[in-house]
Amino acid sequence: MLKNRIAYGIVVVMLLLFVYLYESEMTYMALYAVLLLPVVSFVLTVISRRQFSMEEELTRENIVRGEDVAYIFRVRNNSFLPCANVRVRFKANSSAIETDFRDKYFYIGPRKVREDVFRINAKYRGVYEMGVASILLYDFLGLFKFEQSHSKVLALTVRPRILHLHKLPLVTATQGLDTAKNFTQEEDYSEISDLRKYQPTDGYKKIHWKVSAKRGELLSKNYQALKRNTAALVIDNFIDEPTEDALAMEDAVMEAAVSVLSHASRLQYLVSLHYMGGSTAGGSFEYLYSAASAIQFDKLDFDNFLPNFEKMQTDAENVVIFAQKISESLYACCASLRIFGNNVIVFHFGKHNAEEERRLRELQELRINCISFDDIKAGGA
Repeated sequence: MLKNRIAYGIVVVMLLLFVYLYESEMTYMALYAVLLLPVVSFVLTVISRRQFSMEEELTRENIVRGEDVAYIFRVRNNSFLPCANVRVRFKANSSAIETDFRDKYFYIGPRKVREDVFRINAKYRGVYEMGVASILLYDFLGLFKFEQSHSKVLALTVRPRILHLHKLPLVTATQGLDTAKNFTQEEDYSEISDLRKYQPTDGYKKIHWKVSAKRGELLSKNYQALKRNTAALVIDNFIDEPTEDALAMEDAVMEAAVSVLSHASRLQYLVSLHYMGGSTAGGSFEYLYSAASAIQFDKLDFDNFLPNFEKMQTDAENVVIFAQKISESLYACCASLRIFGNNVIVFHFGKHNAEEERRLRELQELRINCISFDDIKAGGA
């Protein structure tokens, strides 16, 4: 635009020189025309701007890491005047997003619609904002620009991949309540353990009508209680800075977590998620998968979180911990949970120093299953 203004200034100076050297009607008409052109161009662009509209959409708002999604950008010129030059600057608020667009210049004829389809690929899981950062309309002479307001933001949720686990050392719950670690239970309606007096909160299905008729009072059935198989997934959602290595570690942790979640859900385990900043218990696989995909990583201390979890959460038969590092606090937590009778499984990632390797061996001596997720990925699980 600066070049256009300089060129326009040179033209005006030259015409003034011509008027001075060759004063005539033609030179004056040319000068007046050149002076009026910016005003006409300005007015026409203002009119076109009011008739300019834009639409955008993602073909899918939820994808799995590694999948592509299409971003559709549609511009409509409702005016009888053409839009000579439009510049649209797109945004993708993270280096984790790969796109084949950034800035786009185009011309739109009168009453025309322009549509462009772009590819988007997410390198890492997360929730990303994308769309149009700014829209600039230039006049025909390129002397003025107008910014078109646009506040719509599209959110793309990238979920972690689910890898198939052939086997996982999960234990099943012991039938009956005497040896149960919690009171998460179902009722086996095929076996009646005893009878009791009817309570107002009992449903009609629980009333034993034949015995009630014989005894002259309402009696309810007590069904045999069965304990559900349970698993608690403990996720180390720590991240210092969003570097490439840190984001890769975050993806590995979450892929391991949702892979175990998928495996346990297929076996009909009651699964709960525990992480720094919150927890999610119960629900369908899709509900838990969505909750896991939305877990935020932050500068929180997992070593401080583990002792609190150890004290509060001991009722699950299986405790699966996804740890970024093998620390002394992790060892102490696992040893304590093992004493309480939990089946403890530790997923670890990447290479370890000599101290961490020593702790891994000590954990295995406590009959704690230590699984390298890198080996699972390498084996094509």
